[in-house]
Amino acid sequence: MKKSVLRKIFLVVLGVSFISSTYVAVIVFFLTSDLYKFFIALVGTQILFLIPVFGVIKAVDKAIVKKLRTVSQAMKEVSMGNLDYEIKVERTGDELEELAESFERMRISLKTIIEKLEKGEL
Repeated sequence: MKKSVLRKIFLVVLGVSFISSTYVAVIVFFLTSDLYKFFIALVGTQILFLIPVFGVIKAVDKAIVKKLRTVSQAMKEVSMGNLDYEIKVERTGDELEELAESFERMRISLKTIIEKLEKGEL
């Protein structure tokens, strides 16, 4: 299994959320001197930290990682000689759209040059 950037981000955030929830639980313990409340605070804050984390990870996956995989797949296809593989450029107005458009222009230029070479025009 490949190590993805998203997985690394998730592990860092998971570690930070664990440290943060432990910090909150320790404060609760010192304020109440109740071990039961310590564990409730530990588990409760961990859950409260992780729910938004999963949402953010899903949003990042949808917004960035899937688009990068699309461009990566197109690069693989073109590198294997499939110059007819069109990349579908989503209009998002961000750097990933720019990257996909640039790659698509490069693919079209390569295809045009190869066609001209085959016809003897170059």
